[in-house]
Amino acid sequence: MAPGRGAFSRALPTGLLELAFLLLALAQTEVAAGSLRRSGLRPLAHPSREPPAPGAFNAFNASVPVEVNSKVLHTRTWKEPNQAGVIPEVVPQIFLLFLAYSNIQHLAIWESFLNDGVRGVEYTAVVHCKDEAGCRKNLENSPRFLVIPSVATSYCHDLVSGMNALVKSAVVLGGIGSPNDKFVFVSDSTLPVKPFAYIRDQLTADQASDFCIFPRNEWAEVSDTHGHQLVKIAPKHHQWMVLSRKHAELSAERASQNMDLMQQLQLNMHSTNAGWQNTGCLDEFWHFATIYNSLLIKPDMSQIPLEDFNGGPLNTRDFEIQGRCNTFVEWVQRAAGISNNITHLAQALTVDAGTDLAPATQARPGSIHRFGRASLRALRKSPFLFARKVSETASFSGCESLKEAFSAHVFRAPEHDMASEEAWPGTGIWVDNQNSQVSINSFEGAVRLGGEHKDMKAKGFYCGSRIEITFNSGYKTSAVLSEDKMKLRWANGVVWPRVTHGL
Repeated sequence: MAPGRGAFSRALPTGLLELAFLLLALAQTEVAAGSLRRSGLRPLAHPSREPPAPGAFNAFNASVPVEVNSKVLHTRTWKEPNQAGVIPEVVPQIFLLFLAYSNIQHLAIWESFLNDGVRGVEYTAVVHCKDEAGCRKNLENSPRFLVIPSVATSYCHDLVSGMNALVKSAVVLGGIGSPNDKFVFVSDSTLPVKPFAYIRDQLTADQASDFCIFPRNEWAEVSDTHGHQLVKIAPKHHQWMVLSRKHAELSAERASQNMDLMQQLQLNMHSTNAGWQNTGCLDEFWHFATIYNSLLIKPDMSQIPLEDFNGGPLNTRDFEIQGRCNTFVEWVQRAAGISNNITHLAQALTVDAGTDLAPATQARPGSIHRFGRASLRALRKSPFLFARKVSETASFSGCESLKEAFSAHVFRAPEHDMASEEAWPGTGIWVDNQNSQVSINSFEGAVRLGGEHKDMKAKGFYCGSRIEITFNSGYKTSAVLSEDKMKLRWANGVVWPRVTHGL
């Protein structure tokens, strides 16, 4: 319940109460319409051209009609008291704010995930695209996703304008909302790794924001211009944060501020950089710096308490990840730390033979091209709610499609342990075309190949009699086991015989 609103309703006689709600409805209509105009969304005229009487509204979820992409939806705007004279609590929802180029990758998986939620009540999915026309075409058959008018953005220097356009639209669509609403930034290469109900319950359990803060060596530092013995410090955070309703509204209100933050923090100016310090993009600093304002701290200050910040206080001497990280992404050690939830999960994905994780570089995070069974299990059991970057062509190590695997093993609730995959029938020792022995081992849908030569090492997956592998050199190929299981025929025509002696 909004602060003070219950006491307000109980203190008024019935006649005055109805008048108060009528005035509240009129005020909120004007606020909503003004916000809609500023965000580029269009309010629909009410048929009567007058606000309905309070008694005409549903006590659970009264609304203002709004048109987006020629679709009519209803925002949570007005509330009326129940028989006890108390305004019912609004159901908190999660606002999924997609920042995309021209599509949402693995759209079918997202739709499977959202099947368990109620659109407009438990979730709202809003999309901002670099290529708006392409997005509208690609998502025209996906009514769960609302494409908003695009604003000008540029990689690194200003993705924040697109992010804040999403925030503004979501705040309007949410109407009066709940203080426990959460605004979740999502990339087009992200996938959820928990069931919908679990993610919604976890995120809406409090009224604080979740920032995934990079290690201390990644933060920006600028000497105070006033000459005092202070340092202006700006923690660097992952772009894919979760904002509380309070912080989302604050971001929308301050959207025009600090757009020169990269200059203020002297980012990417090699003459001022100390290693990788003072490097990064606007979207990795703007929301934290704008919500909490610039921080002036003394060199010996180690703890920074922050209001409505999950995972605090911030420690200025901590060279690990801080705050709360909801989206898994693999970075190089300087940006990921040494021992934390991100590095532990990255290690689990790396050792899974069925997973193809292209390693991170100094400028780009790692990308997942194939999920193994062990990796899906690790993601499901991890503290993370989402994972990125997932390649547009990513697949599953096994006979199932990636959508089938996510539906059966990730989104199923309660948590369902995957049945162990039987060993591949070609597991054993083989002789290659150089007359050297090569071992093939299999486990949980994955295979590992190891030979005497250092280049004869590969990993991949199997489905039925077929294996697909990638060698350490990057060369990819496949092979099919003969019916008698004694020959392995490779895609290039080479045939390996099976070693049978000693078996």
